Amino acid sequence: MVWNSIVGKLWITIIGLVAVVLTLLSLLLVQFLDGYYLEQRTDNLKKLAVQLTKTIEATPDSEHIQTAKEMVEAYNTNLLVVGLKEGSINAVDQGLPQVPSNLLTEHPVLKKALEGEVGVVRGRFPVLQPPMQNEIGEKEILAVSVPLHTKEGTNGAIILYQNLQDMTETTKETTKYILYAAAISIFLTTIFAFFLSTRITNPLRQMTKAADSISRGNFDTIITIKSGDEIGELASTFNRMAKQLDELIHALSREKDQLFSVLRSMVDGVITVDKSGEILIINPPAEEMLKALKFESSGKEWGSKDSLIGLQPPEPFVTYSKEVVETEHESVIDITAQGRVWSVVLAPLYDRNQVSGVVAVLRDMTKERQLDKLRKDFIANVSHELRTPLAMLQGYSEAIVDDIAVSPEETKELAQIIYDESVRMSRLVNELLDLGRMEAGHIELNRKQVEILPIFDKIIRKFSVVGNEQKITVIPEFMLMPEAQFSLDADRIEQVFTNLIDNAIRHTHADGKVFVSTMIKDDQLFIEVRDTGTGIPEEDLPFVFERFYKADKARTRSRSGTGLGLSIVKQIVAAHGGQISVHSKLGEGTTFSITIPNEHQD
Repeated sequence: MVWNSIVGKLWITIIGLVAVVLTLLSLLLVQFLDGYYLEQRTDNLKKLAVQLTKTIEATPDSEHIQTAKEMVEAYNTNLLVVGLKEGSINAVDQGLPQVPSNLLTEHPVLKKALEGEVGVVRGRFPVLQPPMQNEIGEKEILAVSVPLHTKEGTNGAIILYQNLQDMTETTKETTKYILYAAAISIFLTTIFAFFLSTRITNPLRQMTKAADSISRGNFDTIITIKSGDEIGELASTFNRMAKQLDELIHALSREKDQLFSVLRSMVDGVITVDKSGEILIINPPAEEMLKALKFESSGKEWGSKDSLIGLQPPEPFVTYSKEVVETEHESVIDITAQGRVWSVVLAPLYDRNQVSGVVAVLRDMTKERQLDKLRKDFIANVSHELRTPLAMLQGYSEAIVDDIAVSPEETKELAQIIYDESVRMSRLVNELLDLGRMEAGHIELNRKQVEILPIFDKIIRKFSVVGNEQKITVIPEFMLMPEAQFSLDADRIEQVFTNLIDNAIRHTHADGKVFVSTMIKDDQLFIEVRDTGTGIPEEDLPFVFERFYKADKARTRSRSGTGLGLSIVKQIVAAHGGQISVHSKLGEGTTFSITIPNEHQD
């Protein structure tokens, strides 16, 4: 744990550096002290030995030992004189530890003094403590020997030696102080390291916590800057980075929301799938299409709350998507399900020049296909409605011109047929013109407050006669007050009733009934025309208000109309601001319901 922290690494590094420096310093200092003191002592002993030799050589025999003794006492030095008449003499016996004489006189380096050379020896020798001459162990001794020439002409040597214990103790004391300094340095280093902990690691910990907070999505995290050094600059840079990241995330979020809003508001469906075929992005129109495809293929409808993200779209979308991924080419197809037609444009989706999925744009072409079909039906119906009367007009006219009719009665009958067909053509043309003006928004209403009960009674009386001729009963169900008034264009409303009741009578068998209901409620006029006729097939209900659309598909001239009546009714009701709807069941009858709001005159 210590090594994994900055404080621990810094602390260990500084301690190691201090230890190395102090160790090197200690070694160099000890070596310096040892060499310096040894050199100084050696020189001093040499000088003292030379001076002693001069003194002994110049002093009478009876006095030279005493003289030498006085000189070396001042230097705390042991003296051994070799070569005098007395032999080897230890001239100092004031209680200093002494090295056995034979070890010194027999030492090969010190014996060089007898040959005229100066000898210097540093080593460990056994030491005796006077006056009992008890051995007290080995001591480190520095010994110097110089040649000695006496008056008698004999050669000898003077050996001076000192105990180096004081120098060793000095070195130990120096080392001890160095160790004290090392301990103090380590203590101060520890304090310094933990001081750095508050100056360096605390901001780093704050940045670590801030980075962790940002990683969890809190992009507004700010680090408090308390210094202007590199740590402060790092914290300031971190805050700028967090702010820019927050702005970038918000910008991306806004773009995502805008894209999502655009996708949701699009009329066309958009689907994005990955290479494995799972849905990544989908908007509501596309969801409706996939739900229709799913129901078409399996008969099971996806719940409205189910998320389609991550699911596999149903066939045939999967097959076409795989083809686009494999071929890397755009594809345009039509998919039909539940009576609706979608045009689908599939294009490969690239990620770094690699196909990562497929994006598909789906457009509901049901209305366009219906309009195209209605256009074709319109042309066919108009051609049929005009071709037949024109052919009859031409044929019967030729019969009259060629005098095929042999009697005035036959001629009158042919003329009547020509008249009826011309009236039929005139009505067709007028209805087409009226419908065209209505669809273009040029319908003119003479809307005013009128008593509506007399209008409806007039219509019922007219169609009751027509119904009685075909054994069909027209039953009024008026829930109106006699003085009830409403804002209407009376002529246009009569046209609405005429078309609806005429249709009901034409599609109701003998002994059937047609019910006409009206009522005013919540300032709205409700009209309902209900019959007990043949009914309209369910697949034809969405198209009954289209021009020339005929649910019975029959083109018999006695029972079928022009196919424009319901289109005109819808336009008149819409011009009044109302709505019309149809409900029917095959074999049971049909009901047309109209709701018109009142218009109050100022």
